[in-house]
Amino acid sequence: MLSKCKHENLVSLLHFCIEGGERILVYEYVSHGSLDCYLSDPSVVTWTKRLRICVGAARALNYLHDPVDTHQRIIHRDIKSSNILLDEEWNAKVSDFGLSKFGPANQPQTYLVSNAVGTPGYCDPLYWETGILSKESDVYSFGVVLFEAMCGKLCFEYHGGRLHGILVPMWKKCFEEKRLDDIVFNGLKEHMEPDSLNTFSTIAYQCLKRAREERPTMAEMVQKLELHLNNKLLKISERE
Repeated sequence: MLSKCKHENLVSLLHFCIEGGERILVYEYVSHGSLDCYLSDPSVVTWTKRLRICVGAARALNYLHDPVDTHQRIIHRDIKSSNILLDEEWNAKVSDFGLSKFGPANQPQTYLVSNAVGTPGYCDPLYWETGILSKESDVYSFGVVLFEAMCGKLCFEYHGGRLHGILVPMWKKCFEEKRLDDIVFNGLKEHMEPDSLNTFSTIAYQCLKRAREERPTMAEMVQKLELHLNNKLLKISERE
């Protein structure tokens, strides 16, 4: 699958080896590891840097979802912050295609029936309940990642090696009740203007709509996030 995908925001497959019992894949080295390691560290991954990372990941998913020519659509099925790697320039690189599925090319919609797989908290509830997979399932997972970037923590809580709770329902409720201050990471608040917070949280919340037809496409996500990032950079430039 990766041998057919070439995009600046996807981890590149460089080499492979099949020799006897050995099966080896060689990927590009991504020096800063994964996004989940930096969610609670705004001194390293600032709010502006998080916006750039989210834009890069959105571009990668848009490339997978809306292929050109005869290339097949790819649904990732396991989008999460630990699968968004960061290179030496802090550019996002979407990785781990072990659960991914091919869909037909040149069709507006793709619905695949499969056993629901993914990571608790990130997995589209409709996919989990029905086994019907669509590109909107990736959109849901990406919305969870956006909330993680804003809240500065993972979407689930583990204690003693066991899952104790998923935070996504609480995050959605806080948005709906206009209580974002209760969930936004304190270390980020001083770098976020109110309009930036409202815009970003609205984009993230739209991805988590239960009805798939109410979720934005990844093309729309790229457009919205790029516009938001450009407005942020313009304000920084004006202050300087």
